[in-house]
Amino acid sequence: MPLLNIEEKNLELSNLDKVYYPKINLTKGEVLDYYIKIAPYILPHIKNRPFSMLNFPDGVEGKNFYRKQCPADAPEWLQTIKIPSETKGDINWCMVNDLASLIWMANRSCIEMHTWFSRAEDLKKPDIAVMDLDPSGNAGFKEAVIAAKGYHILLDELKITAFPKTSGATGIHIVIPIEPIYTFEEVRFFLIKLSKIITDTYPQVTTTQRTISKRGDKIYLDAVQNASGKTIPAPYSLRATQDATVSAPLLWEELDENTLSPENFTIYNIFERIQEKGDLVSNIYGLKQRLPKI
Repeated sequence: MPLLNIEEKNLELSNLDKVYYPKINLTKGEVLDYYIKIAPYILPHIKNRPFSMLNFPDGVEGKNFYRKQCPADAPEWLQTIKIPSETKGDINWCMVNDLASLIWMANRSCIEMHTWFSRAEDLKKPDIAVMDLDPSGNAGFKEAVIAAKGYHILLDELKITAFPKTSGATGIHIVIPIEPIYTFEEVRFFLIKLSKIITDTYPQVTTTQRTISKRGDKIYLDAVQNASGKTIPAPYSLRATQDATVSAPLLWEELDENTLSPENFTIYNIFERIQEKGDLVSNIYGLKQRLPKI
């Protein structure tokens, strides 16, 4: 096996020629190379957060599975955090705090990088509040953009700074950096109240109905995902799509339902975009905002 030394840590890499994205003939080695290069941009978003391993051992068209418990064969230098579970006892979650850990995860077929909304310093107090705008039925990305623009208007009125990004799949994430003083319940309550305003304003395209079969052709406004143990793909994470799309930070003015598409942002052009637009979420955690009353 090829041996890679990163930060004085040795990593044995395997199956670098295995095709992970058949449509574009993208290999595992190229995925690892992507994460080596994107590390300075993605690590600030996943550092010190419990990490959920979503494995794609045979690439994006094969079976995948989640894993929370840190594997027994993990290297000693991989940092972990033990968190009690009501049903499974203590779970030893991995944390991806450095480049070596990031590449170790990618080498274990974690194509996507999913982490908690809170950090190890206080797992009960998230430092981000996230609205996940998720298309259902025949609704699509165009409708998600319309809903996101509505949130932008509302958040501006509330004087809250938020950062939109593509989920990398079919939806949009709106990330609000907050001071980590609120419980998950308080965050959900705030986001649910926001979403009620949006559904009242855009009843034809949005819903907060949790039952998938009852959503119809609308955008599901997911606030309940903000909870302990739940995870979300980090900015700049690859997604397991046919075209190797990336969860890409956006400018609000880019939200155009006629031109914006998740396929606009892929492993092949994200670095060109960063060079052109800069890292749009570089200062996100410096904004420790308080949630206003609605």
